[in-house]
Amino acid sequence: MGLRRNRLTMTRDRARKMATRAAANGSYARAARIAKDTPNILTEDAHRRMLGAFGAAGWPTASDGFPEGGQWDGYPGPLWSILTRPDQEIWDADPDDGDQVDLTIVPEFTFIAPRISLNSGEAMVHRVPATTSPTDLVTEVSAALAQAREREIAKLTDHAACTICGDHYPARHLLAPTAKDELTVCPACVFDGDLLARAHPTRLAFEIDRLIDEDLAIPAGWSAVAALLASAGGEAFAAHLNEAGAMYVPAEHWSDPSLLWIWLPPNSRPAALASLGPGASLKAVVEAVERAHPDLRERFRATLAEDLEEDPDADHEDYLVETLWPAVIAYVVTLGTQSQERPGHRPPWHVLSDSFEPGTLADHFAELGSGLDGRSLHVTFTLEVGVRTVAEALGWTTGF
Repeated sequence: MGLRRNRLTMTRDRARKMATRAAANGSYARAARIAKDTPNILTEDAHRRMLGAFGAAGWPTASDGFPEGGQWDGYPGPLWSILTRPDQEIWDADPDDGDQVDLTIVPEFTFIAPRISLNSGEAMVHRVPATTSPTDLVTEVSAALAQAREREIAKLTDHAACTICGDHYPARHLLAPTAKDELTVCPACVFDGDLLARAHPTRLAFEIDRLIDEDLAIPAGWSAVAALLASAGGEAFAAHLNEAGAMYVPAEHWSDPSLLWIWLPPNSRPAALASLGPGASLKAVVEAVERAHPDLRERFRATLAEDLEEDPDADHEDYLVETLWPAVIAYVVTLGTQSQERPGHRPPWHVLSDSFEPGTLADHFAELGSGLDGRSLHVTFTLEVGVRTVAEALGWTTGF
């Protein structure tokens, strides 16, 4: 599994030039040399251990699977990792070829965020020797990532307003879910009924991917929107995205939403999420929540039966849409995160105030090629009652 290389070619070229200049002025001098009698450290082994360590910590990971230009590139979570041998100019060599490189030099990881920094600049550049234990590596990099995101969020200036709810955000964090450029909204209002223009989930997917790749301070809720689109659209939407633009290669989370990166609350968080780092894959988040609360689906059904004033002893129709359940959890966790990260703003739980409008959902689902009917009560109840139920289980008060 690997990201499409042309998506990051320009960034890599820039990084190599930076690495060459850095090597020339000795910025890698802190990397220790191993004594000649110490076993050689192979970069391939170190690279695979790094990916395995982050994967075990619940991060989505990807790699090209081979070294290029003397370095290994990896993609743990929202980071770009580069593994090289400091002070070795091996652009055309295998970094583990003992005939061309000094294998006693300790390889070094460089972790960069955001992945593509041509427009925004690098919010994080963190170097770690490849001799660092996998556990310590994940702990150290996780802390550096959390601090970098906190710094980037602190810099934000909210000079634009969501077209629907009026909440203020940086203009670049408001996206257009319809064909009209001027209708830009926050993550909570993407499926609001007041958006009367034609739904345009393809463009929205492009813009979400751009924010994920280029902006470390992206509002956490955009991952929930992506989870809903990807879960509803399935392989049909992923195939459509692959054909939609010659210059755009969609991220793998559109064909497998379990790979989505979910930002987690930076401070007090539900016990279910306590063991995870600053973020994790949607798969890891769903598993953690359901492990802590194995009765969530039954809670959902009981809450819905109460809302509908159904006879508890009678047989009821099951309204839960299993396909959308991971997206429900994504909404709760990311909006809980967003509430913490934007303490001076209104919590985004107004998503439960008619912001899952059946007609708007249906328009998006039709554009996605989804087999789900956005106007069905099954979809509406799964999203609205599901978000309330999961939020309550995790100890968050939505006010709706």
